[in-house]
Amino acid sequence: MSIQPITATGADPDETVPLEQTDPATLPKGHPVDVQAGRDGISPREQLTQLLTFFEDSYPEIFRSLTTDEAADSPDGVTAELKDRTERLWARVPDLITHCSLLVLGAGLDHAMPTSAFLKTGPSAEPVTVAGVPGTVLTPSEPTGAVAVSLHGGPGWFGDAESHDQLWLPLFAALAEKSGVTVVDLLYPLPAYGQDASPQRTRDAVAAAFAEVRGWDRPDQRTGLVTFGSGFGLARDVVEEADFLLAMTPRIGDDLLAAPPALAQVPTLVSVASEDSRGTPAAQVQEFFTSCAPDHLFRAYLSEHLIGAPDVWRRRVGDDAAWLARR
Repeated sequence: MSIQPITATGADPDETVPLEQTDPATLPKGHPVDVQAGRDGISPREQLTQLLTFFEDSYPEIFRSLTTDEAADSPDGVTAELKDRTERLWARVPDLITHCSLLVLGAGLDHAMPTSAFLKTGPSAEPVTVAGVPGTVLTPSEPTGAVAVSLHGGPGWFGDAESHDQLWLPLFAALAEKSGVTVVDLLYPLPAYGQDASPQRTRDAVAAAFAEVRGWDRPDQRTGLVTFGSGFGLARDVVEEADFLLAMTPRIGDDLLAAPPALAQVPTLVSVASEDSRGTPAAQVQEFFTSCAPDHLFRAYLSEHLIGAPDVWRRRVGDDAAWLARR
């Protein structure tokens, strides 16, 4: 099954389009004007290739961490040193994508990531503890009344420290503010790191927190899930009860393949990176959800796991938020 990746403008990934110049009046004083504007540009797919190449050459340590599960190659397994290092590396990713894009794709273009571009008006962020799980309530400036529990990514052994503060929490905040859905972001106990760590312990904690959030405001409150990566599997025990599901780059492990959830009654949007080499491949994700959520929407955006052009990231988060706003 061929998957057509979505680009920032909806153009064909292999189409060559002229570079556009940002109006200098909208740029900060002293910001360089793109001298390449007006000339024939490169296709979106070539832009991604150049961005990935530059990122890998300039930040090989971070690129390797983003595209491989280093714990699998570690003779000592997951150590505190490896976790701390990975947290710091992933925390830098949004800013580095913008930095690399400025150097590779054109200095006069808009390379703001959604984690900064969509947060100018909100949301508010308040600490909360839900069924013993710490988290943050992200309340948008114009709430719709719907609520979603968000579960961050990471293959079970990181994602609750620096990377959470600089990557996952801003991502969920952008979705909250853009959609109007109040998001309760959970710092769940990691299933593969720490004392008494186990997938079942984490799933139990997530299920208890989801049940508590569901009854917060009123009996008819619509309560859904927003997950990234392995967060989808950790919601396995409650996903069938959700009023809606946004599954971003879901990791489909053997346990899910053996016992997939029944999502025919759960409005579901699946949003993935088309060229993902770290997570579950896009075609496999689409096949999985076709079988367990026959009416789901599936969208693959031209990017590699977390690395993609900022305008593609803005398109993806904007599309996901527009879908959430209708829940």
